[in-house]
Amino acid sequence: MSTLAGKTAVILGASGTANFGTAIARRLAEEGANTVVSARRKEPLEKLAAEIKGTAVACDVTRDGDIQNLFKVATETYGSVDVAVFSAGIHSGVVIAEITADDIRPTMEVSVVGALLFFRHAAAAMTEGGSVITISSLTARLPGPGLAAYSAARAGIDYAVRVAAVEYGEQGTNVRFNSIAAGLIQTDMTDGFFDMQPVIDGHIKNTPCQRMGTLEDMAEAALFLSDSQRSGYINGQILDLSGGQQNGRLPRFD
Repeated sequence: MSTLAGKTAVILGASGTANFGTAIARRLAEEGANTVVSARRKEPLEKLAAEIKGTAVACDVTRDGDIQNLFKVATETYGSVDVAVFSAGIHSGVVIAEITADDIRPTMEVSVVGALLFFRHAAAAMTEGGSVITISSLTARLPGPGLAAYSAARAGIDYAVRVAAVEYGEQGTNVRFNSIAAGLIQTDMTDGFFDMQPVIDGHIKNTPCQRMGTLEDMAEAALFLSDSQRSGYINGQILDLSGGQQNGRLPRFD
């Protein structure tokens, strides 16, 4: 029997051709989960949902009502929610000396405000317990130029994961909260970096595993945290998915 047979997984941020959300949705569906995929753009969601025999729900993560509706649809369609993955994010690459409030707000709205509201509605829908997962970044651990807003948002929600684990643990809900801090992996958003060989060489040089991560690595990590048989005693944890690079530093380029 598939490990997630009969379970329902909600994945927010799954409208790309090749991104974390789509890879995770496909992997969880392979393991038997009912999948609800969500993002702002409905057309690519519907294509993915048809492929994995899931359900597509448009959702703007900056709108509380949209997130509430996402879990309402999931519950009405499948009866319960067991796994919820927050994979939305906006990259910001402005150095502090030049940063403006308009550079900061979109990242914070999605990666902090949106994630916290997602936690709230996901946990409320998990009447029998479950696993809430957020996708974070190696840059929340290791500083790099131009990453102040992006990294601060990721680091902030990583800490909120720990708070959520404590709060919901005290309520006895059996809802777990964990985060996956990914190194540089090729996705729709990071394609440009993979055209720059010095960037890739620099990362591999600083990664003990001596390779770049893959979407498959991310999907397997999410599967591990989704399955209570595999990870039921892991809660409030940040799982580094960076081949050991978290022990060193980001590469520097002149």
